[in-house]
Amino acid sequence: MKIEFLEPAKAEFDEAIAYYENEAKGLGQRFKREIRSSIDMIIQFPELYPIFMDAIHKCVTHTFPYTIFYTYKNKTIYIYAIANHYRDPSTYIKRFYEAGEEDI
Repeated sequence: MKIEFLEPAKAEFDEAIAYYENEAKGLGQRFKREIRSSIDMIIQFPELYPIFMDAIHKCVTHTFPYTIFYTYKNKTIYIYAIANHYRDPSTYIKRFYEAGEEDI
């Protein structure tokens, strides 16, 4: 399966890596490995994680306070958000509704 990040999700991922790396050397890389590991599970078992709304699934990470929101079709996983649990969830929900077929 192919992975596609929506631009805001890619930015969230990169910002979180930088934030954690700034907090402690190597922590950003640990975060990156955890997200990649979660994405690997999504690739192997896209139906494993519960549906949050419509066709958008949510995968909660184990160590870091993040959820990966995604959908899939035509052998492609579309990552909508790498969502920090401490941020306002309306930002992500709005993104789900605004993403059109041209975005995924």
